Amino acid sequence: MIRFDNVEKWFGPLQVLGGISGEVEQGEVLVLLGPSGSGKSTLIRTVTRLEPIQRGHVLVGGVDVASGAVDINRLRQRVGFVFQAFNLFPHLTALQNVTLGLERLRKMSKVEARGRGMLELARVGLAEKADAMPARLSGGQRQRVAIARALAMDPEIMLFDEPTSALDPEMVGEVLQVMKSLAQSGMTMIAVTHEMGFAREVADTIWFLDQGRVVESGTPVGVFDNPQHERLKRFLARHP
Repeated sequence: MIRFDNVEKWFGPLQVLGGISGEVEQGEVLVLLGPSGSGKSTLIRTVTRLEPIQRGHVLVGGVDVASGAVDINRLRQRVGFVFQAFNLFPHLTALQNVTLGLERLRKMSKVEARGRGMLELARVGLAEKADAMPARLSGGQRQRVAIARALAMDPEIMLFDEPTSALDPEMVGEVLQVMKSLAQSGMTMIAVTHEMGFAREVADTIWFLDQGRVVESGTPVGVFDNPQHERLKRFLARHP
């Protein structure tokens, strides 16, 4: 579903991705771990060309994201992206946030979009909050609305960029539970997270990044119980 082929990225003179290669199979859950500034969020953003790359290739379903011939808007409809900061429209209700893309991009009627939107809100346990404004929702509820909005577009892939890092600790679990349900349903996912329990329980594969490179990868059992790289050992010691 996704292939990174020697991906390199610079911000000015600073190289933030140093030749990353690897694949994510259909239905696989890949979790990216690593210290702040290691390139995790930058890498995940290259999948939808939110971050352009200088060298290498990123392919989604065999389509080169960087190609001038690719319809990037159509590609982004295939890939759901959930951000750290929710990115909800504050002047729209929870349901309107979910249905906006259905009406504008999928050209659904208001009635059809509302029905689909309610289904997705129910899927994340928020049907009763359909008419609530984002300011009246908790952080966990806002993030679940953001997930419902992404799911409403029928994505083939879901990307999560530290979706719980802006939440109070008691709200983290409700978002992780939705993500676990998606993984169990067979959704192809890449998640950037510091939630070690989630990574151990849900990931098929873990990549540990440091200074823009994947320095270790493997199954959760291999990465957590038998780490090889010294940088990973130090990271796990700080994040039990």
